[in-house]
Amino acid sequence: MRLPQRAAPSLARALASARKRAAIGEDANSGLRSAPVFEWLRRAVETHSDPIEQRPPRHLTWSSRLLLIASVAVPMLLFAVAAWQNYRLVKIQAEQRVRIETRELEEHALRALETYSLVLAWIDGRIFGLDWDSIEYDRRLRRLLSDIETLPQIGSVSIVDTLGHIRASEPPLVELPEKVFAHDAFVAQESRDAGVFVGRTPAHHPTAVSFEISRRRSTADGSFDGVIIVSARPDYFSDFFSTVSAEKNFSASLVRRDGALLVRYPPLPGPFVFNADQPIMKAIAAELDHGLFWGRGATDGIERLLGYRHLAGYPLYIVFGIPTGGVLASWRANLVDYLVFAVPASLGLFCMTLFAVRQLHQQKFASWRWRSTAQRLQGEMDRRIKAEADLHQAQKMEALGQLTGSVSHDFNNMLTVLQGCLELLSGRQHDQKLQARVEMALATIKRGEKLTRHLLAFARRQPLEVTRVRVNDLLRRMHELLVQTLGSDISTASELAPDLWPVNADDAQLELVVINLAINARDAMPTGGELRVRTYNTTILPGQLLEEDMREGGDFVVLEIADTGSGMPPDVAARAFEPFFTSKPPGKGTGLGLSIVYGFARQSGGWTTIRSEVGHGTSVTIFLPRSREPDESND
Repeated sequence: MRLPQRAAPSLARALASARKRAAIGEDANSGLRSAPVFEWLRRAVETHSDPIEQRPPRHLTWSSRLLLIASVAVPMLLFAVAAWQNYRLVKIQAEQRVRIETRELEEHALRALETYSLVLAWIDGRIFGLDWDSIEYDRRLRRLLSDIETLPQIGSVSIVDTLGHIRASEPPLVELPEKVFAHDAFVAQESRDAGVFVGRTPAHHPTAVSFEISRRRSTADGSFDGVIIVSARPDYFSDFFSTVSAEKNFSASLVRRDGALLVRYPPLPGPFVFNADQPIMKAIAAELDHGLFWGRGATDGIERLLGYRHLAGYPLYIVFGIPTGGVLASWRANLVDYLVFAVPASLGLFCMTLFAVRQLHQQKFASWRWRSTAQRLQGEMDRRIKAEADLHQAQKMEALGQLTGSVSHDFNNMLTVLQGCLELLSGRQHDQKLQARVEMALATIKRGEKLTRHLLAFARRQPLEVTRVRVNDLLRRMHELLVQTLGSDISTASELAPDLWPVNADDAQLELVVINLAINARDAMPTGGELRVRTYNTTILPGQLLEEDMREGGDFVVLEIADTGSGMPPDVAARAFEPFFTSKPPGKGTGLGLSIVYGFARQSGGWTTIRSEVGHGTSVTIFLPRSREPDESND
């Protein structure tokens, strides 16, 4: 019953300390930035849980903003494309309308010119072979001219002799000079047979007609014997021009090939002649038959879409134009119709996209919260599993310590009795063989006592001769011993803190601990390597330690011994401090080296940790409390 009674307090302390073991990595690392062991413990905890992803921003991401911009930009782009297509369609429709109306004006003008040609032919046939006196006094001829003059497209009809005298006319032109040899219609026919010729009326003509149509009087020998002239009525053309289109500010003109403007709607206050540099003349020069172009009117300066057609058989052109403003007004009206549907649809699309983006953002944020909660729970579960494993390990180590201490104590008592008996027998044997056997038994008891001391050291029952120790001085004294222990293939490196605090410990046991760690390092580096020894001071805040008897924290001296050997896998490193456990081949180790280190650290008021990685070596770190006794040198 003695073993359970002894183990109960230690098991209670181990249970309380293991509850906080999972937090040692993070807490110790925050207070001990210079301690590699805490950094290693922190990384060990982090490897058991995935890092929590970064919290999504509360504002919209760039992708969401681009989606919202696209919900506005795409409809605007489609609207711009539709507007451009409609503009082209409106232009094409306007051009088709101009072509149609120009052809209509062409047909009307050709019918009028055909009428003029027929009238000239009738009169020429009526006076063929008559002398000029007969023509001048022929009453029937005058009635014919009077009837022809009643036609709406004819202003007057005149018959002119070779000297330019008017011999017959309707209506009578008594106000005119007797000669008309200055008229274009007379001059063109006098020098040659010009056929049906279209000429301008002189400005002093009382009828104010715009142009005249003439032809030679026919003779048997083809000689020049006078001219028949028909004066056109401009109202006949302008009245028809005004009915062609409903566009505002449209224009319709009858233009002679040389640029003379014969008829125009709206009418101009005076005669006008296009020069060769103006758009209409350039267009006619480029394409004689017909054409279409955008240009500014030379008479009124209005920008128009203009079309023209040549009147076949005559040196005349019909020119028709509609203002550009009317075309653009039609296009803008279509745009208004588009906007009536496009604006609400675009706003609806934007609102729907904004709603979807916000919903997506909220779902993403909710998903992040769920994942982060799940990761935290998983981390807590991992830490709980690790804490339970640490608790189990602590309980096992405590139980082994109690069992080992109890057995070692009882075994040591038995060895003491045996040693006393053997010492009484030693020296009293006359037979050398018996004396040799007694001495061999005493040597075996000595080895048993050494084994018992090791077991008691692990169980923390080995009596220590505690003195004030300066770890750096001890390590310097042991340097030669370490070099001899390690051999020539293994180099050593030291990093000793210059202001290292003193500790209260058994210097002999501390030397034994260093030697054991050096031997383990040598065995882990059969082909050579490096042994690194490091010391430094550290302060642990209250509550950072797992052990119940060390909750208040304090100042500690840290001794770290690391090698570059083969290292140990995690399952082996977890059992490294167990007594009689060894990873060495049979006969190469007792399994008590690290157990002695563990027991010495705990019995000295500190603790020890081990970290190892296969292929990267092993590091053992010992924490010893700082000595608070005054320095004897100052006494």
